[in-house]
Amino acid sequence: MKRQSFIAGTSILIAASLITRLLGFVYRIALTRLIGPEGIGLFQMVFPILTLVLTIVTAGMGIAISKLVAESLVTGDRTRIRRVMRYSFFITSIMAVMFTWVMLRYGKTISLHMYTDKRAYYPLITLTPVIGIIAISSVLRGYFQGLQQMSVPSVASIIETLIRIIGVWIIAALSLKKGIEYAAAGVSAGMILGELAGCLYMYYAYRRYASVKKLDLPTPTAKPLANTSGERPAQTMRALLQIALPVTFSRLIGSIAFALEPILVMRALLTAGLTATASTKLYGAYSGMAIPLLVFPTVFTYSLAVQLVPSISEAVASGRRGTVARRLTQSFRVTALIGFPTSLMLLQYATPLCTVIYAQPQVGHILAIMAPSGFLLYLQGPLSGILQGINRASTAMRNSLIGSGFKLLIIYMFASNPSVNINAVAWSLTIAVSLTTILHMISVHRAIGFYVDPRDTAKTLLCTVLMGVSMHMLWPIYQTVMSRSIALSALLFTGFFIYLILLLLTRTITANTLARLPGVGRPLSRVARLIPFSR
Repeated sequence: MKRQSFIAGTSILIAASLITRLLGFVYRIALTRLIGPEGIGLFQMVFPILTLVLTIVTAGMGIAISKLVAESLVTGDRTRIRRVMRYSFFITSIMAVMFTWVMLRYGKTISLHMYTDKRAYYPLITLTPVIGIIAISSVLRGYFQGLQQMSVPSVASIIETLIRIIGVWIIAALSLKKGIEYAAAGVSAGMILGELAGCLYMYYAYRRYASVKKLDLPTPTAKPLANTSGERPAQTMRALLQIALPVTFSRLIGSIAFALEPILVMRALLTAGLTATASTKLYGAYSGMAIPLLVFPTVFTYSLAVQLVPSISEAVASGRRGTVARRLTQSFRVTALIGFPTSLMLLQYATPLCTVIYAQPQVGHILAIMAPSGFLLYLQGPLSGILQGINRASTAMRNSLIGSGFKLLIIYMFASNPSVNINAVAWSLTIAVSLTTILHMISVHRAIGFYVDPRDTAKTLLCTVLMGVSMHMLWPIYQTVMSRSIALSALLFTGFFIYLILLLLTRTITANTLARLPGVGRPLSRVARLIPFSR
């Protein structure tokens, strides 16, 4: 299979992620209206436990495989690639079998003693079989990312989302008449079907087009910094674990915090005087409604982070330091172009968004608290990818530990206050995200330097502010001539259009910049050239 450039690979990942996120939003809106905040809360309550288990099972193998395969392509070392795949599959399979047994054996004990709502057992136990499927998928996904062939995992994610949406909707609707806990279990069952479909597609693509023996290994274009030819099996295993373990610990920290969060939140809300049902609804509003809106723009920056690991690893292995610096600058610039306007929109129109999408206007206040940290949240992924690409995964782990610790501390100290309750949880996320991202920036600066073009950043900020002012002036007019949902959709579209025009007029981006995008680049650049000063 043909390798893709950095921009092409990132664009493919973004397109696929955008499709899956949009499909996911439609699914979440329909699901929220079907099973309500209580059903969403039950599923979201057990999901952190699954995330924690998957973090241990996959053991950071996806990133490790991606990095080592990318390095091995530079030296043309087919034997090393084969060993990496064999060892990683063996490790994840053993871990998956072990933790699946633990979850099946002790699922009821976990649900009874860790959660305040015993109904959580049903979605928890139904979700258990997905562990083995995701373990295999992580190995295959890391392999294709290491080849910088992003189309296969991108198509797999679309297939997974489509099958999951169909499966969840059918199973949850049929199960609802038995009780809300069975409907939440139906969400888990639909997730299993989706993950299985995506995994099977990647396995088919691997066998059909991209198995190790079919790889057309390129001739090295530069002298590598480290020669891996003749590497012994033990050395390959050590290289795999040296990357995977710090990544695992970093993710484990976040997953433990994620798993402890619903436990601390539910107990704090009960202490504040709320009932178990009211607490579940509040947590569902925070984690199942506000958070998905906040993280939606990561569809762009997550794709960038995924592409950065193999790209920077290959550049470091080839001795191309200039490429590493250029990727860092590109990452910050792209994140600023996306993160500044989306953060402002989420802050400015939090309540209308939650009203139109979920028919739950009270969720808007929670979203508005977290929205200002949006840009730093979106920058966190690319910075983490850069640290992993330059062999500083342990540094990313330390930064995540500090941020997660502050988050749990704030929840523990303030969420039980009746006058604050769920707002403290939202503030904890804002503070943790800001702290972790700032620490990542400091770490990257110390390792390779962190240059930000102040003029370019100032122009992006100016365009964002002017967009926000324009939307503020148009919103009352739109509301008088359209229904609320149509008015909001038209306003967001108009806002992004104004923002794009301003970027072109200020030459923050140019028609030539747009032309580099695969597929849609040339048509967009032709339109952009009609705007003065855009060339």
